[in-house]
Amino acid sequence: MYAYDIIFLVAMVLGIPGNILSAIVWLRGHVVSKNSSAVYLAAIAIIDLIIQILPLIYVPLSHGWFRATLMIILQTAVNLEALLILGFSVERLLAILRPLQVCCLEFCIRLTSYMLHTILNTINYRAAMYVLSSHEQSVCPSIKCIV
Repeated sequence: MYAYDIIFLVAMVLGIPGNILSAIVWLRGHVVSKNSSAVYLAAIAIIDLIIQILPLIYVPLSHGWFRATLMIILQTAVNLEALLILGFSVERLLAILRPLQVCCLEFCIRLTSYMLHTILNTINYRAAMYVLSSHEQSVCPSIKCIV
């Protein structure tokens, strides 16, 4: 257990400031205007920061509806990070396959955002139904959930 604590501490000490600095660098005006991938990379840095900070909040406040809310946010952040990497990869693939075709990239970004929106809504719905069904007697006894 001691090695796990050291690895966790090193990840927090390096990860939290690193993700903050990364998000600041990628969101600067001249970087975003010249690099379309900057938005993806900034979003990934912010999601990583959320994933690193939520366990620090989750442990001391682990009871009731607040715990369920933090679990839904954490699960959504983990799934969103994978989907952002997928969107980033598709955009880079299209940039390599069809260079200098801006309309194709705009279509790809729009399609990726619709796909992310649909998948995240599904994930959030499933997570909310799971939380409500697992806490049915204590939190909301009158709601019958179907998962």
